Formats: sequence, structure tokens, C-alpha cells
Amino acid sequence: MRKLIFILFIATSFTFIRCGSNENAVFQEDDMLTETSWLRKDMDAEIIYGGGDNYLRINFKKSNNYEIVQLKGERITGLKEEGTYTLTDNKDLVITTTKNQQKLSLRYVLVNDRTLNRVNEKGEVLSNAYEAYIKQ
Repeated sequence: MRKLIFILFIATSFTFIRCGSNENAVFQEDDMLTETSWLRKDMDAEIIYGGGDNYLRINFKKSNNYEIVQLKGERITGLKEEGTYTLTDNKDLVITTTKNQQKLSLRYVLVNDRTLNRVNEKGEVLSNAYEAYIKQ
């Protein structure tokens, strides 16, 4: 019985070693935003509709895609935009979408692991609460 267990152990070990040495394997590492959602107040909707429960939620998807949906409370009321994003090592985020047949890019910075703040054209971090996305 011990010989049979030993043989099974060796065969299993050999299989794992053999499978792990595949030189052609391509591993794609997801960034820290993939499959996360971030929320902020939708000030435009607050001005138009009021109510205090209008939000924008940005959902970061695989393959560096994102979408921003509009929420009224917990209910999705529409798709505001979608596009691609790039996250650099120093936690700078650039989201890019196409509006009116022109590319539009906005820059954000990860202030900490739970807050995304918008960066204006001058490179200044906007720290207004309504400009910041909070991780959900």
C-alpha cells in the first residue's frame, strides 16, 4: 500500500512539474482596479433632479475597459460612458472615451487604496468630495 501511495505521489509531482515548465504560457497580470467599482456623487443629476441620491459608478473591467453608469439610489438609470483605461505604476489613471467623434481623456490619481481623485489640466489634484470616486 505504501508503494502505491509513493508511486502516485511521484506521478502527481512529475505532472505538476511538467505542466509548470510550459515556456509558451502567457500570463496576464490584472492591475489593482480590475473587477472593482468606485462611486461618487453625480452633481449634474443633483442639480437637475435633486433628491440627494444621484451617483456615478465607474466599473473597471478586464482588458482595461471601464464603464460609468448613473444611479438613482441603488437603481441603474443609464450608461454615461464607456472606454478604456491605463494605470501606471505610480498610480496615475487615465480613462479614455470617444464623445462626438473625438477622443477625450481624463486623468485621476489613486490617493490611497480607496480614493480616486481627479487631476485637472494643470496637474493639480482636485480634492473636492464630489470629484472623488470611493472604492465600493
